[in-house]
Amino acid sequence: MATAKTRHAWRAGAAIAALALLNAPALRAQETGTRVVPTHQTVITGYGTVGYAFETQGENKNAFTSSVNPIFLFQFMDKVLFEVEFEFELEGGITETGLEYAQLDVLLTDNITLVGGKFLLPFGVFGERLHPTWINKFATSPPIYGHHVAAFGAEPLLPILSDVGFMARGTVTPGRWNLSLNAFVTQGPDVEAGGDPAEPELVFPGSSEDNNTNKMLGGRVDISLPPWFEINGSLINGDYDTNNFLDFTAWNVAGELRLKNVEIRGEYLQTRLEIETATGFPTIRRHGFYAQAAYRVGPFEPVFRWTQVFDTREDGVVTAEDGAWQAGFGIDYWFSPSIVLMAGFELNREDGLPIDEIDNDRLVAHIAFGF
Repeated sequence: MATAKTRHAWRAGAAIAALALLNAPALRAQETGTRVVPTHQTVITGYGTVGYAFETQGENKNAFTSSVNPIFLFQFMDKVLFEVEFEFELEGGITETGLEYAQLDVLLTDNITLVGGKFLLPFGVFGERLHPTWINKFATSPPIYGHHVAAFGAEPLLPILSDVGFMARGTVTPGRWNLSLNAFVTQGPDVEAGGDPAEPELVFPGSSEDNNTNKMLGGRVDISLPPWFEINGSLINGDYDTNNFLDFTAWNVAGELRLKNVEIRGEYLQTRLEIETATGFPTIRRHGFYAQAAYRVGPFEPVFRWTQVFDTREDGVVTAEDGAWQAGFGIDYWFSPSIVLMAGFELNREDGLPIDEIDNDRLVAHIAFGF
């Protein structure tokens, strides 16, 4: 079944391959006398997508898309692994390239892992575990995150977060329950050049440079009862200005419930941005959520997703009626556990606009495959 991998929420199959590397006896470092020789084994995995989007109105009514994300796993020693993911995507007739992550994993014990490099932040669940197109069960990302043709009537609350720094992961298993703790320190957000200082737009460049001496701190707590139930709580905080004075905070609560062929999940996300004005230092708050349900019937899997982004508030007062909601109706057909045809329709509505001015309802479809 396709849900056999998605219920474990492994990122694009990379973690499965990584565990196979680290636990396969044939790949372990071999002793030659008193010297241990590293195996230097390599695994290539990843995923790709061929898609199509059709807008009911608007200037760009339809477009094909194509992308591939190869993932390379290198085992240097018995418990040292390097993993890297590249992204190659057609954008406006040009092949755009990107480095999704490049990280070194050191397994100190069976329950503790140290990570260094550029990595997907364990903030929320979708960005770190579910955003690969063959794992995400809808043909686009939830609009609270900006990724994978996620057009919407409101600005996304956050991008898929990745950054450069260090992270520690720990897991304990009291009985049938699992408790995981993830903590990290990274470069943190920067300000988009040329933006309005009164409403700064933050970016997370994931580079080796930082615009201040402050670092972003964050973490996530996961509580799960496999394979039925999981709940997650995440928090990040860091200064974004060059003077280390104005800060950005975001928190997330996510949950997932699985009962036989039914999967229900959702995330609530809130961001708080401190700004400087002539009268003080107010806080801009944005928040929203998505909820998604899927039901597997043989190779078919109907999916419904509801997303809502609320109006922007400054110190509790609505300053911009820029909220919107989306109802997504989809159907998936699984050719195999890692090859799926997805089709969906997005019904988008913006706050304060009449229906005849809405022009971003869309039909989206793609074939996604993991390898």
